[in-house]
Amino acid sequence: MRRLRLSLLAPAVAVVALTIAGGASLASAFGAAPKGGSSPGSAAPTDPRVRVIQPPVGLSIEYPLMAQELGSAPCPPSTLVNELIRLGAPPLHLGGNSQDLTVPAGVLPVPSPSWTSSTLYQLPATFWAQLHCLLTATKEPLTVGLNLKSSQLPWDALMVAQAQAAATSGLAFSLGNEPDLYYLPNYASLGKGTPNAEALGVNLYVQLGAYLRQAVGTAPLVGPELAHPHDWRRLLPRVIAELHMATVGVHLYPLSDCGSPSAVTLSRLLSVESADAPNELAWVVSDANAAGVPAIISEANSAACGGKAGVSDSPASAVWAIRYVLTALKIGFQEVRFHMSGGPYDPYIVQGSHVSERPLAIALTALNYWLPVGSSLATLSTSHGVVATSVTGGHVELIYDNERTKTQTLMLPATHDLRVEVMSSVHAGLAKQVLPVRHGKVKLRIAPNSLVAVLS
Repeated sequence: MRRLRLSLLAPAVAVVALTIAGGASLASAFGAAPKGGSSPGSAAPTDPRVRVIQPPVGLSIEYPLMAQELGSAPCPPSTLVNELIRLGAPPLHLGGNSQDLTVPAGVLPVPSPSWTSSTLYQLPATFWAQLHCLLTATKEPLTVGLNLKSSQLPWDALMVAQAQAAATSGLAFSLGNEPDLYYLPNYASLGKGTPNAEALGVNLYVQLGAYLRQAVGTAPLVGPELAHPHDWRRLLPRVIAELHMATVGVHLYPLSDCGSPSAVTLSRLLSVESADAPNELAWVVSDANAAGVPAIISEANSAACGGKAGVSDSPASAVWAIRYVLTALKIGFQEVRFHMSGGPYDPYIVQGSHVSERPLAIALTALNYWLPVGSSLATLSTSHGVVATSVTGGHVELIYDNERTKTQTLMLPATHDLRVEVMSSVHAGLAKQVLPVRHGKVKLRIAPNSLVAVLS
């Protein structure tokens, strides 16, 4: 498990990827002493190894945004296809707030007879055919969020059938989005609290979920997509068991831009709390393990409510994402799905046939490349403010995280110059460098609050 850090992280952050020419061993490379200090740690992992059994990073996309990105042609822009493949063809989850507002094309009467039906979002008639074209090219597994709050069983049954026709590489469903935020009943409007709120919410969710199961059949379920999992902590095992969840999925944002934008800052994004936020949900992993099913963070990003410009779209967001995913994997979550809603925290932007990346996309690409299915990881050491993660079977051997505000200097044994890639919180993108070898060693300066990945 990732250790809690002792100090806040400054916004000057970098990610460096290295290759040790000549195949220097992991133990000897990590055992290299910082300048003026002792070795930062031993070669023996301090935590049990965690195996990567599915892509560590996925995408969660709101329905209207997905429809917009698919465009108006029979198939989506090739630039979107190429972007998803470049990201590692991550699992694709259609959901978010729009999930409980979305209905199939053509099911609503015109004009709509009520406020509720008038504010529902009807999918374009071409949506599922376009999505099928996308998935045929990318081979991404699909999770489809079904409307539990404002739909009807025939509508959801139609969504299931259309999703089944669209999927090409695996299909799962989720029932409703953040049901712990549904108001049952709305005593709060009377100035009173809701007695037994957890039991009332769970009872209704299980009842409606069992009803909706008629449309889903035996397809795997992901959920219950809780916004605040602690609110259902006592009864989560019941939800998992009674709805036969195939994957336990919960939401977790370290920051929130919903009420006070001043709460979302670079320093807070790079803080102990933001990077290690998944630790607070280790009990969710335990509940999932007890039920014999995996757990994922099915919706996450830097700050709830779309993120904040200047923070969520900054290079620092890429560094936060790598730390956050490593924390989640080490405590047993098998995947983190990053949300897209058309706001500042989206990893990429689609405008017609043009796709432009934000820094977060580089982090997601790196994680899916560094940690392929079948690899494993564990904390190697946490000495001298440097958290070192050992990786086996992947494209990296070691990931350093210098959590201090002072530069750490390591002397690494090597027979050739080292090729490095640097990702800075100030400058977006990767800067390639070559570090020269002298007398059988390469001097590696790990910048304050930076990450270093040693490639295998």
